Amino acid sequence: MDKTPLISVIVPVYNTGKYLKECLDSLRLQTYNNLEFICVDDGSTDNSLEILKNYAAQDKRFIILHQKNSGAGEARNNGLKVAGGKYVSFIDSDDRVSLCLYQNFVNLCQKIDIYIFNVCEYNPSSKDILPKYFFSIDSWNNHKNENSIHTFNDNINPFHGNMSAVNKIYSMSFLKSLTTKTEDNKLFPANMIFEDQYFFFLTMINAKSIIVNPNPQYYYRCSNINSVTQNPAEHVFDIFSIIDKIEALLIETNNYEAYKYAFFQHKYKQFAHLFFKSNISDRAAFYNEMKARLLKYKDEKLNPAICERLTLIGVYKNIIKLNAEEFYEKYKDKI
Repeated sequence: MDKTPLISVIVPVYNTGKYLKECLDSLRLQTYNNLEFICVDDGSTDNSLEILKNYAAQDKRFIILHQKNSGAGEARNNGLKVAGGKYVSFIDSDDRVSLCLYQNFVNLCQKIDIYIFNVCEYNPSSKDILPKYFFSIDSWNNHKNENSIHTFNDNINPFHGNMSAVNKIYSMSFLKSLTTKTEDNKLFPANMIFEDQYFFFLTMINAKSIIVNPNPQYYYRCSNINSVTQNPAEHVFDIFSIIDKIEALLIETNNYEAYKYAFFQHKYKQFAHLFFKSNISDRAAFYNEMKARLLKYKDEKLNPAICERLTLIGVYKNIIKLNAEEFYEKYKDKI
């Protein structure tokens, strides 16, 4: 009997002992069983590793890996090295998934590059599901039914939300085909946050077959104040390297001209948002870097009439016009 798992689920784990059991139970109790769960302990200092060992002792589908603290991206890279499934799914250890997620995937489709499903936020204290989804199906052109095959160009605005790796299932052969296109054969930039953004564009641009399911099957915990994504202050400068990687990818794949205005908008929205997440001691340096980068766009001769229609174009203008203190005072209660 073939014991090869159809789907490998990779879970980076760092100090999420408070929430970890809920996540692992949502995997252990899946209605589809031909799975393996590769949990990568990222140097946790709480009881996360003990919890992982207990689950592995009770269920052989749990595989525990260890690494020194290097971030979720490197944990995913290391998980991929040992994954044996035909498909790969990434789950964050403080979230949970629908118990039917993988059965729904198997019933709906196989032999595709990427399967996308929706995410909604939930408040674990009140158990309320919040009506905040990662994407609307209206953002995808040519969507006729749940079996519609899409490509990257069907996504009306790929720079608006939905850049996470956790709401997708990927073909392993597809991911392996992309490793030669990356630095050090790693799909996720190591030792950085915002790594999902680069991975999103790398996979979506190269995918030839994408199926999109607008139904929420992943539940994002919006109350974990210790999450790096909620508190990125120590890592905000990573966004500049990630943006550079995305820009190089767009140019390399001949997509830059088609998306340069959307990418421009994405840049100043990301920079402005993260400016307010930075440490006070780093704020001026971060501001000067984002301002210098945005000033370069004047050399690209973007069409002013098109730029004026971009979201939050006034923020961009004020980044150019103001200094860090002035910008902070003007937007501290608005962004």
